[in-house]
Amino acid sequence: MPNQIINSRQVKVPAHSIVSIFTAMGAIAWDCNASESRTGLERGTVAQLRPSSEASVAESAPPPASDFASLERLMEQGALVRIPSIRDTVLRDAGGFRSDLARHGIGFQIVSLNSAAYDLKGGNPRTHRKQSYNGQVPTVAETQQLVLTYDLGQHGNDQSQLIFSAMTGHASWAPKGPSADIALSRLAYFTTFNNRQWELKAGYLSNALEFVGLYVGGSLAVGAQGMNAIIPFQVGLSRLPFATPGVNVTYNGSGGFYNKTGIQRSISPYGAEAEESEHQHGLKWKTPGSGWLAINETGVKQQASPDNPSRWFRIGGIFNTSDYARFDSRQRSSNNYALYAAGDQQISRLTPNSSSAQGWYAGLSLHLAPADQNLYTKFVEARLYTIGTFPSRPYDMLSATVTWSDFSDTAKDAFGKRGVDTANSSSAAMVSYIARLYPGVYLSTGLSYIRSPSFVPVDNNALNFLVGFNMFM
Repeated sequence: MPNQIINSRQVKVPAHSIVSIFTAMGAIAWDCNASESRTGLERGTVAQLRPSSEASVAESAPPPASDFASLERLMEQGALVRIPSIRDTVLRDAGGFRSDLARHGIGFQIVSLNSAAYDLKGGNPRTHRKQSYNGQVPTVAETQQLVLTYDLGQHGNDQSQLIFSAMTGHASWAPKGPSADIALSRLAYFTTFNNRQWELKAGYLSNALEFVGLYVGGSLAVGAQGMNAIIPFQVGLSRLPFATPGVNVTYNGSGGFYNKTGIQRSISPYGAEAEESEHQHGLKWKTPGSGWLAINETGVKQQASPDNPSRWFRIGGIFNTSDYARFDSRQRSSNNYALYAAGDQQISRLTPNSSSAQGWYAGLSLHLAPADQNLYTKFVEARLYTIGTFPSRPYDMLSATVTWSDFSDTAKDAFGKRGVDTANSSSAAMVSYIARLYPGVYLSTGLSYIRSPSFVPVDNNALNFLVGFNMFM
């Protein structure tokens, strides 16, 4: 087996500790939260912004809800993951500046995600070897993202828009990133047809926001060695900070049924760090070894209503033609793939007789990938979480998550033949609390106990303390 395979796998091998809950917060629970403003949008009830001549309300008074509904229609459309609404931002519509931009068809949001992790047990001192998992030494990461949209016209409930997003991000440990001084994270055209029955999105896309539903329930299934832990990312699905050329088409049926199909250029088969090196600013059409990736997802996604709780069930598959290394051969493969299924069901309401999505949820996820090309072959996550912990804390979130990951038997055999000891599997349990300090400001804290935090070398179990501070403006 070529040395480059072993070296790359030692750096990019994941072991699940669910640590990036905090780097993704914002996009997490609010996708499930059917607020009054979003409900109005989904029904197509969008009022016009006030003409400036009618702006007779005192500056200290909050803008009427209809203004927020119009502003939120200018948020990025077409993504399964949605960041908090304009109502839940630091700036809101202070001084009417967002309304002024909206009159010209422009919407914008700024997202700041910051996280840190540290193994409280300290049972794996780094000494002279490289850091082998997130939190082994104090590990920090930050991303700052600007999202701009331009309205191309609305026809009833249908609309078209241009989407642009750029971001910068840095991590003290490369596999948790990678870092990017400035990168294109979206540049796309979005449109809908036939009363939003059909959606089209094309351009440079970050499909982790469009498929799978990884950012649900207060946890993102990320390993102690970074984003490469997620099987869909392992097989090339585009994600922040990377955008790759692609087209997504969605059919929305009755009862919350949908089917979404996408074709994109794959992330580099050599890993995220290689993608960053070859594709630093996000505009390249192709990187060495990368081919085309196809993904299809079918599901049912229903917002909470007086008669029904919130629910989201989905199943999907990914096929990648990129030039992947194999653990059992010097030849490379061009047929990598993954399968996934997940479900999240609201099981109670925060307050009796409420139609809100706030309340307790239970969820389960399963990801599968072939053992000859992927270090992770099976991933299972069970989660229990609440959106709104008390009536007085309707925006806080408490979650408990358990994961199990199986390492490739083919990889274990290949490393064993070279006399390298490896872990057989990895598991983790995490409890976390996300507190809304102020509209658009969230503080996250958690503890994650990880069995086998790395594949190679075989490390002792870890207890990561996690903290995140995130702002939406």
